[in-house]
Amino acid sequence: MTERLPCQTEGCVATILPATAAKTGGICMPCQQKKLRLEKEDYIARNRRFVDPYKDVTEPVEILKIMHTPKKHDPLEVLLSYPKSEQELYHNLTPKEVAQMEAYAVQLIEEGELDQAEEILLSLVCFAQATIHLGLDALIQKECFYPGILFKDALPSTRNKIMERIHHDKENRNHLLSALAWIGDEEIVCQFDSWAKSTPHWASELYVSPESYTHEAGWELDDEGNKITLFYSVRYAFKAEDQFTENKAVLALKDSNHTCPWCDGPIEVLFDCNLLDPVLQFLNLEGERLRLAACMRCAAYYGVQFMEIDYQGHLSWSSYNQLPKHFSREIYEDTEPVHLLHMADQPSGSYEASYWALEVPATQIGGHPTWIQDAEYPSCPSCAQTMVFIAQLDMEQVGNSEGIYYTFLCRSCQLSATSFQQT
Repeated sequence: MTERLPCQTEGCVATILPATAAKTGGICMPCQQKKLRLEKEDYIARNRRFVDPYKDVTEPVEILKIMHTPKKHDPLEVLLSYPKSEQELYHNLTPKEVAQMEAYAVQLIEEGELDQAEEILLSLVCFAQATIHLGLDALIQKECFYPGILFKDALPSTRNKIMERIHHDKENRNHLLSALAWIGDEEIVCQFDSWAKSTPHWASELYVSPESYTHEAGWELDDEGNKITLFYSVRYAFKAEDQFTENKAVLALKDSNHTCPWCDGPIEVLFDCNLLDPVLQFLNLEGERLRLAACMRCAAYYGVQFMEIDYQGHLSWSSYNQLPKHFSREIYEDTEPVHLLHMADQPSGSYEASYWALEVPATQIGGHPTWIQDAEYPSCPSCAQTMVFIAQLDMEQVGNSEGIYYTFLCRSCQLSATSFQQT
């Protein structure tokens, strides 16, 4: 048997074969790999350079083009960030600059760079509140009909192109229905109502009924076939800060002094709303206080959770909550929020955070929800009406988790609901 040699690294007790010692200079392979890694890290640290890709670039369109360009990884190169975010730049684009960005996206589509083009078009729709008629024409040419929000406020000519395909394009029908819902004009409302009353032959190929797709765009049909919006157009975002402020219309993540009857954990007030504040007049709720609460652990694991509420700030566990058969108290340890959330002073666009892949902070009251999965507006367990979206809590902003909690309200039955989605 070949005699093994001790590794020459101080403190290492490993032994190695003579052949290995000859290759490494007498050290074992783990020590050799560590040595090479440290040498590489030292080389990178000594030769690392900082590069400003925005140096001497002042035009917002050119800055955004750089931001949207995929970056190649170079361990010796650190790219400096621009002082403003993409979101801020899109907010301040002029109509001419919006048109330039749309034209650039069309160029990317023609070159086959669909992911990059999609991100630009989504930013134009969500951040700049723009319509993208040329962009949609280019996407349709490529038979791209997703994400549906890109079709918001599309022209009748675009609507007609989608309608022409809906009956025969089985492969894209799911996305076509979502696109139609986002266009949502009077003719489309009538068409969804027609499908609800007379099921089309292709409906059996879908997982849900055709008219259910309207939820993706935040609306549905009433019994008379009219369009009902399921969210408020006014939207206030929340940002993370270090100092807590009590003089806001809405406070996030407060203790309710209630305990979950299922897991004995705390019931948290996700949003505490001062209904007397003029900022919240858009909710059109008569009262003084609305508290939207849930056991966040059970809502995350066991689905929609209901609370009895009034408009004076009272809340209680609803008898409509049924203990799941697979319930377990051993779920996870509670963690304290890292960041405090504060409501912005000014409203922002209704669809600012509508598409989750844009990865913007999504905590908000009002506005269109940021669905991570399919749109899921709960039905009121008392009257069976679809509940209206009120607010959502983005756990990445809180700093200790991921996913989004969504809160809803049935005004007449005075029931709130909380649901949860994550990737």
